[in-house]
Parts: sequence; C-alpha cells; structure tokens
Amino acid sequence: MFTINFRRSYFRVGTLALAMASVTAMSNAQTLSKSAKVGAGLYEIAVDHRDGAVYVASVGQQGKPGSCVYKLDPRTLAVTDSIALGEVPGFGLGINQKTRTLYTTNTRSNSVHAIDLKTGKIVATITNGAERSHTREVAVDEKANKIYVSDVGDPSTIWVIDGKTNQYAYSLDGAGKTATGLAVDSDKGLLYVTAMGDNEVLVYHTKTREKIRSFPSGSESPINIALDKKGDRLFVTDSKNSVLTVLNASSGELLQKITVGENPIGVSFDAARNRIYTANRQGKSLTVVDGSSYAVMKTIPTEGLSNTVAVHPKTGTVYVTNKQVGTRVREGQTPPTPLPNGDTVSLITP
Repeated sequence: MFTINFRRSYFRVGTLALAMASVTAMSNAQTLSKSAKVGAGLYEIAVDHRDGAVYVASVGQQGKPGSCVYKLDPRTLAVTDSIALGEVPGFGLGINQKTRTLYTTNTRSNSVHAIDLKTGKIVATITNGAERSHTREVAVDEKANKIYVSDVGDPSTIWVIDGKTNQYAYSLDGAGKTATGLAVDSDKGLLYVTAMGDNEVLVYHTKTREKIRSFPSGSESPINIALDKKGDRLFVTDSKNSVLTVLNASSGELLQKITVGENPIGVSFDAARNRIYTANRQGKSLTVVDGSSYAVMKTIPTEGLSNTVAVHPKTGTVYVTNKQVGTRVREGQTPPTPLPNGDTVSLITP
C-alpha cells in the first residue's frame, strides 16, 4: 500500500487514477540487490560519475586507529581500494567530478581533507583557523570550483574553500542555529542551507556572499536538502517527524509534505528519472518517492540504520550506507543487539 498526498484538494479524479496506475507499475521496479559489509563506523557515501566507483567514509571503531575512505566496485560492492585517514577520520563526502578531488569533513578534527582521486593521496588538510568547529556537510560548485562546508554551531558558518589551491578562503556568516545540509545551484550562483535550530532554509548568493533570503522549512527538524534545478524545487528531510517537505526554491512556498520512513536523514534526487530518495535511519529503510505525483512508490527495508543515499545519474543505481547500533550504554543497561545489516552499503538497482 502507498499513500498519495496532493497539493490541492481539487485535484481531478482522472489524474489521480492515472498517477496511481503509473506508480503501481513502477513500484516493483527497484529492488535491494545486495548489501556488503565494508568497515566500521560508516557515514556518508559518494559516487564517481566517471567510472561509477562508490566511495564511503569509515571512521573505524571508537578509540582505535584505522579510519579510511573505501572505494567500492559499483556492481559487486567489493572493496577495490582504500584511502587511509589515520587519526583524522572523515564523516561527510563530496566529489568535484571535474578536478577529480574528493573532500571529507573531519568533524572530530575541525578540518577538511582534499584527496586526489587519481593517486588516492591526501593533497591538503584544510582548516579555518578557529579553535573550535564542527564540519559536517560538503557541497561542490564545479562551475566556480568552490567547496562549501557546513560548520555546525550557534551561530553556524559556512566555509568556502578555493578548489584551485585547496585552501580556506572565507566564511559565509549568519548561517543560523545548527546549519546542517547544503545544496548548491552553480548555474544561478545560489547556495541553500538547512538551519535545523531555526527550522529554516537559508539562501546565499555565492558571488556577493550575501544571505539574500530565508524561509520556513515546512518542518520541525530540517536536516538535509537536495535540489531539483530544472523544477526549481528543494527536498528537505524532517528527521523529527518522518516527513519529506517539498519547497519552491525561489519563493519558499511549501508544495508538499510527504510521510516517509521513520527518522529520514539522507536525501537525494534523481533528475533523469524524477525520483526522490530518503534514507530513514530508525526506519531501517529507503523510501522512493515519485517526483511528479509525490506518491511513495516503495519503501525498501535495509535492516540497518540507513544514513545517507547517493544516486548514479546515468544508471539510476542507488547506494545507501547503513550504520550499526551504538555500543555505548549506561551502567546497568543491556547492550543493544547488533543489526544484521549494520555497517553495510546497500545496492538498489533500477
């Protein structure tokens, strides 16, 4: 069963029937083909658009060395290479497909790594000079060769890194309370930021460095954001209410609220197929949403704490990272039972 929520109550019955028939036909198209154990403490995932290689951040076990970024075969999920990060683990990932550079946000170490994908070597470790920071998300503007990094705080800031030199350039201030997710429109020169603590989406002009507007996120806990450039839409995960909100990117108008799996964190948009994906951590699942009707096409169980999702734009193949349950418990408590699919990457085929 699936639920369809429409923007206006006067939506015609004939169109509704057509949308339902279309979704029913497509709902069985995507399946979880396989999941693979990769490493300990998996976080974000990124796909190389050139060869399809999948990169996943592994912070290792708490208190032990061994953090790295794994490179996976896109079809088998077998580990083909690894990039050692040592005592400076990476959490967030972003790839500049043009310069062939991978960026990692090193949350515990207040820094960002720039890694040459050709050699697998760290070419720079970037800091903003501040005593404290909390780097989280990466968004790459390939057209301007700039890298944006959310620095979570109260107030938050957004780092801007020069991709030519891989050095910290400046920060975009006034990013609100607990800035988490980022999405960049390189054609329009706009950067979208989710300010979780303010329940807002902030919009910066990347050339003038000014915050030009802000609008409600349509949710209570906006955590991550994806952009539909052609449709001028934003997709925002509300981790508190298990909701995906759809906003007009220009006006901020709330277009739709869609109930997805429990505790959605990661979100990704497949423009070629007009599909939205949410990785639902507590729901242990991936939700597939039709971008035209906003109907939930399918919810795919992953049996792990689904955290982030990435889509190969050419093939439509979807990759999901699934975290393991935490090992820290209070005195007298029983440790949780490990999940069968914790610390894995799942492959969802079209």
